[in-house]
Amino acid sequence: MIVRLLAAADPAGRKARFAEVLAPAAAERVAAADTVLVLCDDAGTISEAAQRVLQGVGATAEIGRAGAFIVAASRPQLEAALRASEAEEGVAIRRLLEAFDRAARVPRALRLRDRVLALDGEARVMGIVNVTPDSFYDRAAGLDDVVARARAIAADGGALVDVGGQSYAHWNPRIAAGEERDRVVPAVEAIRAAGIDLAISIDTFKATVADAALAAGADVINDCSGLSDEALPEVVARHDAGLVVMHLKGELNVRDPAGYRYADALREIVEFLYERTERAVAAGVRRDAIVVDPGLEFGKEPATDLEILERFGELRALGYPILFASSRKSFIGRIFGRPAKELLVPSLATAAIGIAAGARLVRVHDVAETVQLARMLAAIRPEARAGLAIADRMPGTPQTGNSPALPAV
Repeated sequence: MIVRLLAAADPAGRKARFAEVLAPAAAERVAAADTVLVLCDDAGTISEAAQRVLQGVGATAEIGRAGAFIVAASRPQLEAALRASEAEEGVAIRRLLEAFDRAARVPRALRLRDRVLALDGEARVMGIVNVTPDSFYDRAAGLDDVVARARAIAADGGALVDVGGQSYAHWNPRIAAGEERDRVVPAVEAIRAAGIDLAISIDTFKATVADAALAAGADVINDCSGLSDEALPEVVARHDAGLVVMHLKGELNVRDPAGYRYADALREIVEFLYERTERAVAAGVRRDAIVVDPGLEFGKEPATDLEILERFGELRALGYPILFASSRKSFIGRIFGRPAKELLVPSLATAAIGIAAGARLVRVHDVAETVQLARMLAAIRPEARAGLAIADRMPGTPQTGNSPALPAV
């Protein structure tokens, strides 16, 4: 049973979302529910008995086509349903309650070998350093440049550096593991030798490359293939490292728009990530070392990428920290008709959407700007506002003799 959070809060959005799986009257009832959080089970494992229990405590619960089950409920209603249920329906209702809690809870920390990365404040920024000569944007020119870029990422407030040695663009060929290893391992060694205090992520899907990079001092493997190499999770587990599991439809370095069709994109993405993260845990990767990524642009066309942005919060029910990665990607360039170098503003806009919907890590080319964005979004939280150090005036503002400065707060 895989439970998803369906985050459409407005009635029109809910009605449109569920029209394909619910009868019109049922879709109307879900749209009219006075609760915001909507949960969905797509596996057909919730019975009519469970539906009656939920309805009996005031929740809106509807069984739709193909086994879909949709419930709009508050946490007290789910608790009441659990108390009122028998053993069989109680199992399903407990899973709904667990998904509710996962969706509402912000992961507090991410364990990366001997590092613990706090996630309960502002979203953390991962700066990109590409060491491949055919990357689509902003490539490092030698190891000195790698170190300089990593040092700049740290100075700008980044928490991680993501080193990539293989371009996944469809116009670039796949390179051998040995060549990729020879690109990324020296970069890891150089960053470590420079004493730069960043967690190092390696953007690879190959187990042999991951093994060598982790042995050299990397902390995280960012796998854009969704564990296509079955040996990769065991390598990550053996090094006690972190793992980013990304959704991919199709293959890396291959573009097949005709194959990028989704009946329900978020349903497919959540099911994929659930299965792959469970596979990683079974191989020994710690749950508190796993991050999920919906894979914007990977096996998607722009319409699907925009749908993911709209429904990004549905990923929270998986219970893992979410990585958001849209920086200067071509789906944004195709929407605006602009090259990658002109996409800073829309990239920041998408990052704001992702962070507001629950992303705790953001992978970007523009670290300083994104750190400011993340800090601004974090500052609006009540607990953050109370502890802010506020300057008496904005730097650069003239101070006249008859206008005394305000006292610092």
